[in-house]
Order: sequence, then structure tokens, then C-alpha cells
Amino acid sequence: MMSMLRYLFILEDSETSANLKAKLSREMHEMDSGVEYDFYEAAGPEDALRHVSLFCDLHKDIDTCFVSCGGDALTAGVAAGLMGSGEGKYLAVYDAEGLNSLARYYEGVDFGSLPMLIAGSPSGIDMIRINNSYAVNACTFGLEDMMSGKASGFIPSLSTILRRSFRTIRIKADGVPLDTGSILLFTLANGKYASGGLNCAPQASNDDGKMDLCIVKTLPPTRMMKLIPALASGGLTDDTAFTDDIILRRVKNLEVESAKEITLDLDGMSLTDKHFTIRLIPDAVRLIVPSQG
Repeated sequence: MMSMLRYLFILEDSETSANLKAKLSREMHEMDSGVEYDFYEAAGPEDALRHVSLFCDLHKDIDTCFVSCGGDALTAGVAAGLMGSGEGKYLAVYDAEGLNSLARYYEGVDFGSLPMLIAGSPSGIDMIRINNSYAVNACTFGLEDMMSGKASGFIPSLSTILRRSFRTIRIKADGVPLDTGSILLFTLANGKYASGGLNCAPQASNDDGKMDLCIVKTLPPTRMMKLIPALASGGLTDDTAFTDDIILRRVKNLEVESAKEITLDLDGMSLTDKHFTIRLIPDAVRLIVPSQG
């Protein structure tokens, strides 16, 4: 059984952070549980990573749950700060709006209830390491110009599709080269959702030691427009109409090389390089999953 945890709520420094802090303080007071808690307003994911990592180094003897109160990028930053922190340090998510991809992974679980969070239990989850950066949910290529920034899906453009069509990328999955030719996009998922609400890997599990890889080959624009709804809704992998257009694998490691710099999206954060070494780290972080009552 876990000892009494101290809770450190990590908020995004924004115009609404004061209201959220007041709301959380009021709810903690109404619970009258005697739980110790504090707040930190992070300037961004990197700031959250540094603060969490430093806190873990300075307070090794304090069992602490770091609660991400923001989007995918903030959660990834908090989780990255917990890497290697040892026993007694936990990740949690407070998501009253239902937009956080890690929270959405756990269907039917209320991540917007502090009582349920306090009563929750830890579960080990995997993490994706991309060069020296981390993602909790997914790493994608080719979607950054096509996402609307909302959970509603894509806003594709013909110029985007054509530009992607001439990009050749070399990919090795678990050391084996894949015959991809030129590709339009790929998704590499630990969880079900990528940033922006894309249900890119509906069958993925974040604690099985594997990532779900989906590579979409170059397509004529008219065919791509037909593929987009299936990709956004999670139906692409089961749609036999696109069997010849995609490559599906479940992998532990991925190596990506390009002659020119390309940009990957890591839970809403951008990483630009010509070479990426991506691997899954099993059971990397302990996540507090809220009680279901």
C-alpha cells in the first residue's frame, strides 16, 4: 500500500491558471483529507521537466504525486522529469475537459475528479524515447501541417499533400529496413491518441512493451482525402480498402533517417533532425489511475 502522498499540481502558466488553482484549492479544502499539496506554474514542458527532475533529486524521501493539469505536451514534460526518479514518485493527470490524450486512453475513468484521483492506484506505463526527448502517447511525422489543433480532426491542403509526396525517409523497425519508398506520414504510438485528438492507434496498449507503427505511403491527393477520415477516427488499420497503402508493425525500436531535416511531433512538441533513434522504455513511469468509485 502506498504511504500518504504529497501532491504537486503542475499548471500551465496562462491567463486561466489562477482560476484553476483556486478551483483545485477549493476542492482540496472541501475534501478535508489532510493531504498536503502545492502548485507550480510551468512556463512550458521543458520548465515542467526541469522542476520535476530537480524536486525528485532534492526530495528523495518525500513520496510525491506530480499532477499534470494541462495538455499532452505538459504531461510529457512532467513524465520526462520523472524518468529515473525511483520509488515514491508518481505521475497523475487532472483533466476536467476530457482533452488530454493520456486521460482519454482510460475510457470511462474520471480524470476530472480529485476524490477519485486521491483514491487512485498506481499502474506502470511505458514511455517513448526519441533521441534525448520523451513522449507519453505518440510520435508522428507529416501531420503538423494537417492538424486543426482541435479534437475534430484534420484540415488537409493540397500543397501539404504534394510536398510530402516527394519526401523519402529510410526507416528500420527493430533493426530491419522497411521498403517504404516515399511516404506521406507515419504514426508511432504508445497510447491510442496523438496530439490534436487523432485516434491513431485504437488497439495500442501503453504497458505491453510495444509501439504501434502505421506508415502511410505516398498517395494521389484524391485517395488521401478518402483515407483521412479513417485515420482520424481510428478505423484505418481495420479498413481493407487501404491495405496496400499502409504498413503496420508493432515494434520496440525505430530508426528514422532523412537526407534533409524533418520534424517529428512528440505529444504536441516539435523535434527537428535528420536522424532519430526511437525506443520504448517499458514500465518507465508509475501513473496514478483514478478510482472508478
